[in-house]
Amino acid sequence: LVLAGCKKPDSDLGLDILDPADALGTDQVDTTGILAWTIVPEPGRTSALSRNVLGTYLDPDFGLVSTGVVTQLRLSSNNVGSGVNPSDLVCDSIVLSLAYDVTTFGYGNTDPQSFRVFRLNEDLRTDTSYLSDHVPGVLLEDLVAAGRPEFPIQPSTPLSIGGESLSPQLRIPLKTSLGGEILSKWGSTTLENNEAFLEWFKGIMVLPAVEATVPFQQAALYFNLLGVDSKVRLYYRNTAVVDTFTFDFVINTSCVRYSLSHFDHTKATEPGLVLALQNQTAGQQEVYVQALGGARVELRFPNILDYATNGSGAVAKAELVIPVDERYYPLYVPPTQLFVFRKDDNGEDVSLPDQLSGTTLIGGLYDPEDHEYRFVITRWIQGVLNGEYPNTGLAVLPGSNGVSVNRAILFGPEHPIAPMKLRLTFTTY
Repeated sequence: LVLAGCKKPDSDLGLDILDPADALGTDQVDTTGILAWTIVPEPGRTSALSRNVLGTYLDPDFGLVSTGVVTQLRLSSNNVGSGVNPSDLVCDSIVLSLAYDVTTFGYGNTDPQSFRVFRLNEDLRTDTSYLSDHVPGVLLEDLVAAGRPEFPIQPSTPLSIGGESLSPQLRIPLKTSLGGEILSKWGSTTLENNEAFLEWFKGIMVLPAVEATVPFQQAALYFNLLGVDSKVRLYYRNTAVVDTFTFDFVINTSCVRYSLSHFDHTKATEPGLVLALQNQTAGQQEVYVQALGGARVELRFPNILDYATNGSGAVAKAELVIPVDERYYPLYVPPTQLFVFRKDDNGEDVSLPDQLSGTTLIGGLYDPEDHEYRFVITRWIQGVLNGEYPNTGLAVLPGSNGVSVNRAILFGPEHPIAPMKLRLTFTTY
């Protein structure tokens, strides 16, 4: 989908099949009826994606956003502690580090945040797709070390620890009692290999400790869990040899990892989204999209089949134009791209033929100058008119839906200034 939507559509797409001298052989219509409304979608898959989301903020238009991370940890080597007496080992510290995504640190501001870390008591399976609402079973003890109520958010500041250069990261010290419990297994079958280790230590869940209450503060932070600096490092000493050591529990592609999301739209200080969810007709003025399962838009074209019966001709071009409310907070930018999906016979989202053709001209990229998204959906519209596809309408979703929380307020088809439109160009010869 990313490859199929990375070029701005040519405004003359479809018309180049006509002889320029025959330009009068086309009719353009932009008054096609559209019904638009906002819904809260079903939770989507967030496991095994390119990044994970952790943090909280309060959006005055969309309400509370709270996200968390669930991941397994794996041994960085087998047969850990072989030949070592665990009674000689003492934990100095144990730290969870999460490397920031290098492309963008998150969505919102860099105010300090507080976090909780819990140990799982539920097995995670690599053959299972985990959704954004799957809260796993955990042991109730918070593993974060005492005395750290908040953590600085410094996504552009590299670190140097013990002479080692590290990428920008969130570092959360954990209780030394956890490190001591792990060291008690040194040299045992529990640390012989990853299968045995995961049977004993199933993973961790990281959540915001306190949900945001003040608009425009804090953020949903984006982390690269596959970065080399995302791990749990155990710092310990061996009193028998009077020396210090470290051991890393890593996060890699063999780990189950996914993001959690929780939205409370009722905490928005502006009433628009709540009203839109309560009353579908409100979508004729404004509709709302929000990634990670916050909100999506449904579109229907109730009279589109009239063109098939009134001799309008073949569709040379069909372009869906969706304007964006440009009065957004600078750190709550619209999604870089939106996607549109049709419905199959089972009511499931499937790609449009315009997307599957391999062309890059379907569009959907945000135009920051005109404050709008444009989609060229000619093949789908022609297929509906020909009876090839049922007239079940379209769904509009944000790009990067499982790895971001980007959102936008879109203008509906009855907006008084910049309405959503379906522009159809028909050949008439």
